[in-house]
Amino acid sequence: MKKTILNVMMIIAGNFLLAFSVCAFIVPLDITVGGATGVGVICSKAFGIPMSWTVLAVNIICLPLAWIYVGRKLVEGSLLSSFVYPFALMAAEHIPGIMEISSNLMLSAVYAGVIGGAGVGIVMKAEGSTGGLDIPPLILWKKRRIPVRASMYLMDAVIMVLQLPFCRTDCVLYGIISAFIFTQMIDRVLLTGEKMYNVAVVTEYYEDLRQILLEHDYGVTMEISETGLFRCRTKQVTTTVSSASLKRVQNLIQQIDENAFVRVSQVTAVFGRGFDREKVTLRRRENE
Repeated sequence: MKKTILNVMMIIAGNFLLAFSVCAFIVPLDITVGGATGVGVICSKAFGIPMSWTVLAVNIICLPLAWIYVGRKLVEGSLLSSFVYPFALMAAEHIPGIMEISSNLMLSAVYAGVIGGAGVGIVMKAEGSTGGLDIPPLILWKKRRIPVRASMYLMDAVIMVLQLPFCRTDCVLYGIISAFIFTQMIDRVLLTGEKMYNVAVVTEYYEDLRQILLEHDYGVTMEISETGLFRCRTKQVTTTVSSASLKRVQNLIQQIDENAFVRVSQVTAVFGRGFDREKVTLRRRENE
């Protein structure tokens, strides 16, 4: 229950960050943007329709399509954002002085990418989706096997080009910079957390090392390996630890074998029992 409430709060916060980035840095300087927001900008400039209304309409149209062609799970992940984001846009538009925060195109493109990407990253980290025009590429993948990224980039490119009549040509270039920073920021947020390291050790005292790591409550994996020079069969001891525990593990290795070959590499993500789930002991089956 607590996790659900936290996820809802994160999705709401992420959508408000995205809306703020659009209203503070994208719209005032006519920087081009893709997705449902870009369609909203076009309708606002061409027909005077409020951007938030257009975004809401796009989201409402895409939700049933997602239900029919992709599945219920995508709709559940997109439902909250589909209604919160247009409301957030409407609220952000009425913040006093929001249109006057920056007059510098480069700074605005950078901040739009950073803040907007952080917002979407938070939404995705909370197991949500921004919905809208993220849905058609998923449908194309399921029905025609057209790569999601390719169709998404093409769609965003078309939407950004359609904004040319309402902005200067260089605003498209700044829009591309903003979009690049946006995607990089999403990845950064999704991978945010304590750094984890994979420690692989080759030593003739692998049983002693295994035992001492287990005694200190570190998870251990034993892998069959072979030395390169003499082709001696041995076992490699592997464990994954946090940055706070790395030095302690190194000391334990040195305690067992000062000449051990140790390889330490940073891992992108770690999940499963012992990390994001409760640690349990997997016992050997009786018939093994």
